[in-house]
Amino acid sequence: MSEQTTSLILPTRRQFLTGGLGLAAAGVLGACGETSGSAAGGGGNKTASYVNKGMDFFFFVVQSEAVKRASKEIGYTFQTTDAKQDASAQYNNWNSALLQRPGMIISDPVDSEGLAPMTKKAGQQKIPVGIIDTPLTKGETDFTVSFDNRKGGELAGQKVADLLKKKYGSVKGTVLNAYGALSSVAWRQRKEGFEAVLKKYPGVKILARPTDGAETKARDVAAATLSEYPDLDAAHAPSGSITRGIVTSMKNAGKAKPVGDDDHIILVSIDGEPQSLQWTRDKILDAEVSQDPVAYGQICVEMLNKYAVAGKEVPLQDYSNKDYFWEKAPIVKGATGPTMVIPPYYIDADNVEDPRQWGNVVIKDWGMKQS
Repeated sequence: MSEQTTSLILPTRRQFLTGGLGLAAAGVLGACGETSGSAAGGGGNKTASYVNKGMDFFFFVVQSEAVKRASKEIGYTFQTTDAKQDASAQYNNWNSALLQRPGMIISDPVDSEGLAPMTKKAGQQKIPVGIIDTPLTKGETDFTVSFDNRKGGELAGQKVADLLKKKYGSVKGTVLNAYGALSSVAWRQRKEGFEAVLKKYPGVKILARPTDGAETKARDVAAATLSEYPDLDAAHAPSGSITRGIVTSMKNAGKAKPVGDDDHIILVSIDGEPQSLQWTRDKILDAEVSQDPVAYGQICVEMLNKYAVAGKEVPLQDYSNKDYFWEKAPIVKGATGPTMVIPPYYIDADNVEDPRQWGNVVIKDWGMKQS
C-alpha cells in the first residue's frame, strides 16, 4: 500500500484515563477476568492477550497497565503473562495464548527474530498481532509501535555536547556513558547513537562503561568513575534504572549539585520515568529523551481494534493526536508490517510539568507509584 498524506486521528489519551486500578490490584501478572463478547479477530471472543517480556522495570509495568486500560476501554477482557526476560518462556506463552484464540494478541518481544513462527501461526488463525517497544525483524504483524533507539542516543549525545559548549565555550570534557547490556538491541543502539555524536568532538573523552542496565551495577560504576575522575563533566544514562544508580552515587559523593552550580555534573538520560521528572524539577537531571510506554499500549490496542479486528490493513499515513506531547508520527511500511515510530524528544525544565508527559500521566492520572 502506498503512503497517504491524510492524518489518522484516533481517540484521545483522556479516554483511557478512567477505570482500572492501581498497581497493587492491577492484575498485571496474571489473567484478568473471563473472556466474553461477540466475534472479534480470529478468536471469536473479546480478549486482549498481552504476552509480556518481563515486569522487572517500571517501564514494562506501565506498558502492561496501558494495554490493560486501553483494552478494557473498548470492552475487551485483559489477560497477560510474564516471560521474565526468557525468550523460550515467551515463545511458550505465545503458544498458550494462541490456544485460547484471543481477539487480539500484543507483545513486547524478548527475541526480535524468535517469535516469527508465532506471528505466522496467529495470522493463519486470523488473530490480530500487535508489537510494542521492541520491533520484530522477522514475522508477520498487523501493527508495530516503537522507538528510534539510535536517534534517542543521538539526541542524548547532542544535549551533552550543547551543555558542554554552554559551560566551557567549546565541546570538551570527560563524559561517562554508563551503557546497558549490549545483548539488547535497544541499549546497543542507544550506546552507538550517543557515542557517534560525541566522537565528532576531539575535546571530549568518553568513558564507556558497562552496567548491564542494572541499578546496583550502575551505582558501582558511577561511584568508581567519580573516585577516578572527581572532576567528571557529564554522564549519560540510557534508561531509568541506570539513572537511579548514577544519581545515588552522585548524592553519596556529594556531587549532586543543581544546574547552575559551578560543580554541577551534566546528566542526561533516556525514558522519562516519574523519578527522572522529579530530578529534572530538582535540577539534578538536565534533560531526558522521552520514550512513551503509555502511548505504546494505547495506540497499539486502538489500531488493532480499528483496523485488524475488522479485517482491514492499517493505512500508511500520519497518526495525529494532540493529547500526546509529540502530537504526530508517521505510519510506514516496516519489516513485518505497518510500523509507527514515535519521535523522541527532550523533556527538560521547560516542559517537565506538561500533563501529557507519560511520567505525569501514570502518577497524577492513574495513581501509580514508582518505588
